[in-house]
Amino acid sequence: MSLYVFGHRNPDTDAICSAIAYADLLRQTGQPDALAACCGAPNKRTEYVMKTAGIAPPKIIMDIRPETEDICRKETITASFGDAFFEAYRRMQEWDLRAIPVVDKDNRVVGVLSVLDLMELLFRDEGDPIKSRTVTTNLKKITEALGGSFQHEVDPEQSDELLIMVGAMSSDGFTARMQQFDKDRVIVVCGDRPTIQLPAIEQGVRGLVITGGFGLSPGLIELAKARGVSVLLSPFDTVNTTTRIRSSQFIDPAVNRQVVTLPAKMRVSEARAIVERSKQPVFPVVGDNGLLAGISFKSDVINPPRPQLVLVDHNELTQAVAGVEEADVLEVLDHHRLGGGLKSAQPIRFVNEPVGSTCTLVARQYRDAGIEPEESLALCMASGIISDTLFLKSPTTTTVDRTIL
Repeated sequence: MSLYVFGHRNPDTDAICSAIAYADLLRQTGQPDALAACCGAPNKRTEYVMKTAGIAPPKIIMDIRPETEDICRKETITASFGDAFFEAYRRMQEWDLRAIPVVDKDNRVVGVLSVLDLMELLFRDEGDPIKSRTVTTNLKKITEALGGSFQHEVDPEQSDELLIMVGAMSSDGFTARMQQFDKDRVIVVCGDRPTIQLPAIEQGVRGLVITGGFGLSPGLIELAKARGVSVLLSPFDTVNTTTRIRSSQFIDPAVNRQVVTLPAKMRVSEARAIVERSKQPVFPVVGDNGLLAGISFKSDVINPPRPQLVLVDHNELTQAVAGVEEADVLEVLDHHRLGGGLKSAQPIRFVNEPVGSTCTLVARQYRDAGIEPEESLALCMASGIISDTLFLKSPTTTTVDRTIL
């Protein structure tokens, strides 16, 4: 998260110029994320200064309290209906995530998929001998899950509720067992066993998976083509092949479609109440257009990182950017009287000196660091000094201001 250097509300030239220059100095001295910001638009005088110096105006931030888009993880992965178990699970492993959003073709959130929900696909209906061996997938997904290939294929992308049957029995026993199932839905898994391969093809099963890196003989391949039987080749043994086939099933039944999303512009303080009441493992963050903008976990929202601030040209909270009480003030650089309300959990650097301009203090910091500011920044700071000291004629002007200018 960036470190913001803020001047006071209704900023004048000294407040904006000191913020711009001090942010530059911080970037050169170990704070590469330091950014100048202001609570309102620059006035005409300040606009003239920045235009003459060739400096871009600071970022306008009216309220520093973080929104969900500020703390969400914008780089993430998603799943879609029609993805296979192994595809979604590998993505989760690669990104070390326990849940991911599910989106449609337009990147709109339609659900959330968790690892626990995925496991239900593998272990559901274990007491039902038919349902426990059923996988909803297609032959192409099966081949991809196996890292295998087709020796012959028929409608490989046609999705079905397929029944896995392992051919680890006698030919007669296998034929008798086949009578119990709808042949058009059966996937037979076997090794180099022609006594199983032949009756499976003759019965016209949906697919035959040959394990152990073996292939079907030329004669049986011709018969498979005649009977419209797809033949898949697996490099794995029968046990691992069966497991991988189960991992090819579509994720659709496992997706939680009653999903809670967080608007990107919602305050984190508001989102916290929603997140605390939900058991959802991950919370998609959506933009005004309804598209996925990122994801947040419960810990991201309940314990978000606090914005980090440096205050210049003021030290009173009533003068600071809205939401300052939810931020960590790391440093103050000012030339006004001490105000009330500023507290810190840790010691901070607090520079408050009776000079005519905060830009005087910033310029002195450059000098003390042995850094010569760029000409544009020097002009910017000189303008802040000239403005706040009325060209060194103000009663607050000091020798330090004259020397620095």
